[in-house]
Amino acid sequence: MKLNRRAFLKSFTAIAGCFAFSAALPFSPARAEALKVNPARFPQGLASGDPQPDAIMLWVRATPDMPAGDISVTCQMALDDTFRSLVMERKLTLDATSDFTARVLVDGLMPDSRYFYRFIANGEVSPHTGRTRTAPAPDSERAIRYAFTSCQNFERGYYGAWARLVADDVNTPEDEQLDFVLHLGDFIYEVIGDVPEGVDASRKIPPFPDGSAPWVPDGTKPWWQPGATWAVTLDDYRHLYKAYLSDPDLQAARARFPFICTWDDHEFTNDCWQTHDTYFGDGQPAQKRKLAANQAWFEFIPAILSDAQSSGGSTNLARDFRPALVNNSAYSDYDDGLLNTNKDSLAALASMTIYRSLSFGKMLDLVVTDLRSYRSPPVVTEPVKELLGGASRINVIRVIRELDAGRTANNGEPNQILTFQDREIENPRRDAPMGTCMGTTQKQWFKDTLKASNAKWRVWANSIPAVSMRLNLSQVPSVDLEDSYLGVDAWQGFPGELSELMSFVKQEGITNLVSCSGDYHTHAAGRLAIDPDAEEPEFVAVDFATTSISSGNLFTGAEASTRESSPFRPFVTYQSGDRLVENFNNTVVNGVRAGLVASYTGSAWLAGLFATRKASPGLDYLDSNAHGFGLATITAEQTKVTLVNVGAIATKPGPDGQPILRRTTFHVLNWENGSAPSIGTPTFEGVPAFPFS
Repeated sequence: MKLNRRAFLKSFTAIAGCFAFSAALPFSPARAEALKVNPARFPQGLASGDPQPDAIMLWVRATPDMPAGDISVTCQMALDDTFRSLVMERKLTLDATSDFTARVLVDGLMPDSRYFYRFIANGEVSPHTGRTRTAPAPDSERAIRYAFTSCQNFERGYYGAWARLVADDVNTPEDEQLDFVLHLGDFIYEVIGDVPEGVDASRKIPPFPDGSAPWVPDGTKPWWQPGATWAVTLDDYRHLYKAYLSDPDLQAARARFPFICTWDDHEFTNDCWQTHDTYFGDGQPAQKRKLAANQAWFEFIPAILSDAQSSGGSTNLARDFRPALVNNSAYSDYDDGLLNTNKDSLAALASMTIYRSLSFGKMLDLVVTDLRSYRSPPVVTEPVKELLGGASRINVIRVIRELDAGRTANNGEPNQILTFQDREIENPRRDAPMGTCMGTTQKQWFKDTLKASNAKWRVWANSIPAVSMRLNLSQVPSVDLEDSYLGVDAWQGFPGELSELMSFVKQEGITNLVSCSGDYHTHAAGRLAIDPDAEEPEFVAVDFATTSISSGNLFTGAEASTRESSPFRPFVTYQSGDRLVENFNNTVVNGVRAGLVASYTGSAWLAGLFATRKASPGLDYLDSNAHGFGLATITAEQTKVTLVNVGAIATKPGPDGQPILRRTTFHVLNWENGSAPSIGTPTFEGVPAFPFS
């Protein structure tokens, strides 16, 4: 399980600000000195990431006295928070080439051990002392505990969820505290100024060093705010990370827990695929932005990529960032995996690879995927949008599945013409391969990694939900509509590949597979089927989606878009006394008839009589009006998942964070005996989300 330090030392020199050290004794530590706390010296705090049994990655950013100068920093690691039991001390020099950030790989550590670390510059330290923990030894059978989080738009609200997570962990017995935090993406948002009226001015991010031209409303993006701009250059993306990491609650969380991170879209650009943006119409190639986004992520997110261990002996394909020269150039042809062969795009993607796996004893193999860099072009293009209704379009399942299947649709006989209501278009994907979210190479790696795993449980760090979230609009009385996906930027836009993966899981006898996902700004829980549209779906895995830390949640968006007497409003919410009932959960999980009955009668019991399992096959729970995080405890017998809802995010949190609105807990029992997975009946602390009890 030892890291290949020689190979790492050879590769890390490709990027400034990266260092590798062994924790070795004896040595002569620097003379003790009186240290002064100075937040301005370390304005983004410190962090650790990707715990291995014998290694950890440490991170810091320090500010020099002169903007164009460099700064000498001492990194220390110890067994105690007084730093009397030092195990490592080294001198670093940081400069502007990495924006004064440092990534410090420390190996030679003891497994399953708590360590403390700090950085010293000019006799000054950060307000936080770093605290981290290595992964258990390969033969360990102890329980593993972690939090999973997603989507933290700085300008949309406060980070009370982070404060709550830290406070709760501090008040938990040490042997039950979290091992790590799994961050599932949207660590930053590439846009600033795209916030509704009334947002606290203290959460506004200063203008970009460069940035795009400000958005001028033209009727195509009614949800965008005038004057919004987005990151264009490396300095812009660095600007965002520095602003986000100025938050004291996020700093406290990164200081207390090692983080394991993947990205979603906003670390680069909204709804991105490969090196393509999607702001206007079908978007355009943005290879320079992708390269800049990759470098900034590498500089500010501590992750062990090159020469990291891999679970089950599978091959590690992750690679540290390496600079490249690229231009924004028009896309060319696609290969059989729908990866564009444009040389600038391939070079930008090859600059860094982040999909990887980590092991935590015999209990858990964690498989971290990248579901943006290699995905095929979205099937909902401008002509498809017009087919499906233009600005008021719905994502008709029949049409999306046909488009995604490409030339494999209808047993290899795809329709030449696509129709919906009284409209039709030529099928633009009748000659294309089936869509992919992972890409050819990553998908094979994913399968190989799952198959090689010998752990009791496998957790898929999945940045986008895989569980079904639909609207069975065909059941709305007197309306000629078809069942539709609730969005297609997640796995619902790639139903063919998800079915392929679940078929592989079944065929290989892989059990105890739990997906932890983000992106949709809602708590959700359910089971994953080989074919969710089968008469009797066969479920082979489970998925728990966590809501956002601070980004606008699913219910709030649905409620805002159905005001002014929208005919769909009763399916989203209705008035009961002086409160709005969150009927959207009911409509998505149980179907539109159940939603309609609830809105007319106010009775969850009566609505339940009209519920159907086919509304969103496999979806068992939805709490769409939520902010917060998920918690998981993994033992030999079960995986226990608690979805924590902290409610509002508009007010600045106190020392203990936001009060908890509800905790919803599920028990997924070990299903190694060949039985189908189940998430069990949820239990609640606090008032349950409607219509659950």
